[in-house]
Amino acid sequence: MAHEDQPSHPGTARLCRLAAWFYAALTLTAVGWIYLRTGHWMPASIHEGRPVLSLALGAAVGLAAVVISDLLTRRYAPLRTLAWELHRLLGPVDRPSAFLLAAFSSIGEELFFRAAMQPAFGYIPTSLIFGLVHIGPNRRFRAWTLSAVLMGFAFGGIVVLTGNLLGAILAHFLINFINLQRIGAMGGTATQAQG
Repeated sequence: MAHEDQPSHPGTARLCRLAAWFYAALTLTAVGWIYLRTGHWMPASIHEGRPVLSLALGAAVGLAAVVISDLLTRRYAPLRTLAWELHRLLGPVDRPSAFLLAAFSSIGEELFFRAAMQPAFGYIPTSLIFGLVHIGPNRRFRAWTLSAVLMGFAFGGIVVLTGNLLGAILAHFLINFINLQRIGAMGGTATQAQG
């Protein structure tokens, strides 16, 4: 069993390559959408608003979400089942792979949802859509969808409060980076958090 959980899982490199292509396409779509709406290639929320407050809120939201997620996963069996399902899908994820996957997803998704979609569709619809695209292959992933809806509201709220996108990117990155390592490190023990 320990042999199967080594970080050199052959699917990890492939997953990173697929994620790079997918999120590059999502980022280009976001940039194109932003350009069509504003005439600028980069969203104003990258450099306007209150970036320091945005980053502080992003760090607080990201770390709080990780701690709450860990506590709830230890306490509730459906969340432990979800963690094992994600581990089964992803296999072992080492720190460099977790970093790349978290960077790709946080930048690509926040540019698309918060910088491009939220100004066009509004805060509430965008947060709901963000959650609904996080649907897994079976009903065991319902908690993942619900948490994505909540995080969509949190990430969007950071942008609304500060006028700046950087905190949403940071919060998204921290959640994905830490949780990918935890899920990827799950082995033969009964607990999720080993990273």
